[in-house]
Amino acid sequence: LDKSDAAKAKRLAELTQQAARLGSLLARLKALAAASESPIEALFRFAGSELGETLDAEKGSTVTDHQIFNAHARFWEKAYLDDMAALGVKDPDVMTRVTEYVPQIIEFVQKIVDKGLAYKGGSGSVYLDIDAFKTQGHHYRKLSPFSGDTSAADMAEGEGELAGEAAEKKNPNDFALWKSSKPGEPAWPSPWGTGRPGWHIECSVVAGDILGANMDIHAGGSDLKFPHHDNELAQSEAYYGHHQWVNYFFHAGHLHIKGLKMSKSLKNFITIRQALQEHSARQIRLMFLMQPWDRPMNFSDQTVGAAKSKEAQFKNFFGTVKALIRSKWLDEEVGWRSREEDRALYDQIADCQSKCHHGFCDNFNTPQVVDALSSLVTYCNNYLSRPPPAAPAVYLVQKAAVYITQILKVVGVAEGADDIGFPVSSAGSEAEVEGPLDALTEFRDAVRSIARKKGPVEEILGACDAVADKVQASAPAAARLSDQVAKVLADFAGAIRAAAAGGHGAVLTACDHVRDDALTAIGVRLEDATREGQSSTWKLDDPETLMKEVAARRAEAEERAKQAKAKAAAKLQQEVDKLTAGSADPFETLKPDLQLEGGALSQADVEAWVGMQPPPKAKGKPTPEWLEASRAATEKQAPFLKKLADSSEGKLTEKAISKRLDSVLKKKEALDKQCEEYASKGGAAYLAKKKEELAAMLG
Repeated sequence: LDKSDAAKAKRLAELTQQAARLGSLLARLKALAAASESPIEALFRFAGSELGETLDAEKGSTVTDHQIFNAHARFWEKAYLDDMAALGVKDPDVMTRVTEYVPQIIEFVQKIVDKGLAYKGGSGSVYLDIDAFKTQGHHYRKLSPFSGDTSAADMAEGEGELAGEAAEKKNPNDFALWKSSKPGEPAWPSPWGTGRPGWHIECSVVAGDILGANMDIHAGGSDLKFPHHDNELAQSEAYYGHHQWVNYFFHAGHLHIKGLKMSKSLKNFITIRQALQEHSARQIRLMFLMQPWDRPMNFSDQTVGAAKSKEAQFKNFFGTVKALIRSKWLDEEVGWRSREEDRALYDQIADCQSKCHHGFCDNFNTPQVVDALSSLVTYCNNYLSRPPPAAPAVYLVQKAAVYITQILKVVGVAEGADDIGFPVSSAGSEAEVEGPLDALTEFRDAVRSIARKKGPVEEILGACDAVADKVQASAPAAARLSDQVAKVLADFAGAIRAAAAGGHGAVLTACDHVRDDALTAIGVRLEDATREGQSSTWKLDDPETLMKEVAARRAEAEERAKQAKAKAAAKLQQEVDKLTAGSADPFETLKPDLQLEGGALSQADVEAWVGMQPPPKAKGKPTPEWLEASRAATEKQAPFLKKLADSSEGKLTEKAISKRLDSVLKKKEALDKQCEEYASKGGAAYLAKKKEELAAMLG
């Protein structure tokens, strides 16, 4: 980019950010206007951040009680832990609080001062002496190398508002280990006066206490490279007297919201709880796994949508494999019966395992891992969808599903990696509900098939009689979900018996109801067979997810029906308009076209012009007869047009009148056809019928 391009790019970025601020403000104002609570409650909910900043500026200096600080911290600490649990993030091995480490922090700073690597400023703050630090052979700013002095902007980033005390520093690069507290800030007594820990010091002290003088891996956001992590390294090396406090740093990319970096100033931040209201923890985790961890990551409708599609692909595959394992496949021939296809699937599994291994080894390339798993699912689905007599090698497909599940557990997408103790059977397991769900599925398939083929009602009632015994003894009494399935089966059998009297359509409606309403409410997904003779497939799933899917399908169906109705109404409106035009006298319709600047054409003029038209021209070369007829017509038209032009007192030419008459003639021909169609369809009675149909459709 040249300078002008760079300026344009900067201006575009500024405009984009301003648009984001404006969009956020408008959204908040809209939500505020729709708020149901009292105005004061709504104001605190939508403008709490701004109110807090104002109150802090006006009253913050009066708060000095550590119990208030601690209560505030405990509130947000619990909120954070709740959010981590909701996201499925594993608990740490130890949790620490900086306020409980103040004595160790003071001791840590004192040791650096004793080594001559830190000094007290005039305000009571203690700074790391960068010049003395370098004199002892250390390097400063390892993660963000530079030469010269730290800029004012960098210092403001690193020290906040207190960077204004640069005048008491020996070197502008020196940073605070201990700060003298301002009014309203937490404060503790120290050898240098009342103060508080600097921004960076707590990380070194706490990490050193738990992990020792050296750690293997340290992580954080990419914006923490400087000053935070560089300053951590410097103060830790000064304390321990070595040259490598951390072996490896992982710096994650920034989170962007719809293409813009999430920030408080842009008002485009989304809290974890807000995100979880719209998306599941699994979907959010998948979204991040599908993007490189060390580059900017985007949270948008597109990225979340892609994660939801991937989740649905995995979920449907697992359900299909479970259904395959439940089937009576052991009653048939086993082994690799389709040797080439089975061998190819085995090779695909091995290839997926290799890609996942190399992806994890390549800088935790999780997008490659997710793609490899997804590709294996697609291959397995194609393998399973082969028409008979091809039959799957069930253990081979199971091997693929187990491996995919194991990898998804590694990255936290699948649950169960940290279960304690031996597995305990639950009422929601496939084994507990297999009997009643198989009975329900077989019964529904049977009556649905009869209804679709418009078979005898007696066969439907016979199926109801056959399932009666299964209704009575389909589930153990202690199995909660099994009892629910058994109740659905009993209700469904009764509904089918009642619907049989209403005909095949009523039976099919009952079959749809049990699939879309009764079963989804208890967390059972029922997928209709795609081929005649195949059985429907049931899968256990989250009830809320299933009900949302059903609601979405119904909304889409309603929208399609609405569009189809609108299209049909528009078509009917065109027919009514055409019939209405056909019911009128053509010359009444043509009155506006007969008006001319120097007068008006009459019906007699139009009819005369009709009689002066040459015969239709045949295809090919004009015949002598047609040429003669055309000449004769022109001779008749000339004096007629002259007469009309003279009557306009020179306002219209013969050419203009001829053009208008030709246009009127063309429209009259179309109107004549409409009149003929109107009469042929029944005239006024037919038009009235169509108007009634249109009114009913629009009403």
